[in-house]
Amino acid sequence: MSARLTITRYGSRYWAVWLDGQLLAVTLYKKGAQSVASAITQFSAHHGKEVHHALQAA
Repeated sequence: MSARLTITRYGSRYWAVWLDGQLLAVTLYKKGAQSVASAITQFSAHHGKEVHHALQAA
């Protein structure tokens, strides 16, 4: 089961990264939000089930 990452506007100035509908991070720049999403995607690809269980515990 993979987590769904999305990036949306957060207010008029910020960008939000959402993980399965839950707010994960807010950044000033869209590029920063893309970097956060990319890091989560790479991390989950390397660690597989460990990430899924850690996210459920959080």
